[in-house]
Amino acid sequence: MKVVVQKIDLDTCLTGLILGIKDSDEVIVTQKEEEKYIYDPSFTCIESGGSGLIEFNNFDHHDQSIQLPPACRQAYESKNLQDETMERLMDYVCMVDERLKDHPIIPFPSLSNIFSGMLILEKELKTQFFQGIKILNRVLNDAIDPFSTMPDIADWQPYRKAKEAAFQRIEESLKEAKFYTAENGDKVGFMKSTEIGGSGTLYRAGCDIVVACNPSFGEPPVVKFTISGNTKKVVHLLTHFDKIEKGWGGRETIIGSPRTGSHLTEKVVLEIVLKHL
Repeated sequence: MKVVVQKIDLDTCLTGLILGIKDSDEVIVTQKEEEKYIYDPSFTCIESGGSGLIEFNNFDHHDQSIQLPPACRQAYESKNLQDETMERLMDYVCMVDERLKDHPIIPFPSLSNIFSGMLILEKELKTQFFQGIKILNRVLNDAIDPFSTMPDIADWQPYRKAKEAAFQRIEESLKEAKFYTAENGDKVGFMKSTEIGGSGTLYRAGCDIVVACNPSFGEPPVVKFTISGNTKKVVHLLTHFDKIEKGWGGRETIIGSPRTGSHLTEKVVLEIVLKHL
């Protein structure tokens, strides 16, 4: 199987697991949408464009003109699967991916925490993809409830420790966070950090919307903005960002600047958010 993936997260990895992607398959990780892959059914594209084109083996939900579920649910339904254990895991992943309602409080470490810790330690993108699939497969095989605290699994200890250390660094970054009130009354938090998980910290601090700036995203490092809502929709902001910088994308509750980097300043990004929420 030839596979194209644009971003490594719970949704893409669960989609890979559902589709039966193996270590031996050819996996291409690209930061941009490429039609040569999208319209070639010999490639399986996971969140790499082609929303709604399942007949071309595309599983994506970032085209806002089409209302689609996360990629993992599209893959599951395309295979006509009937698996209660998989469905519960899929419900968890969709909850994390879409954040359309409040998350249940899961004492550390959650499945998302373990997965984030893996992303911190594993720097190579293909390794992240297959390790993510491995984590999710372990949850299925051991019948672990994804909505519960994850058990003490030896293979996951490095990921747990990496996430604990990241939370400590995020708490330090929180001291430098800035808070604003948007014109519509929403509380907006701004944080600059290279860590994964800052949005959750600001949600717990009472923010409705989080603007996160990673000043050193990817390789080579670029500036990356992520704007997310704690059950609040932010996708309409794409219209305003598209006027000044092409390549922004996302879905209802989370959008981001181009993965190849943004030239916008923090001031400009915050002005758009505060005015147009």
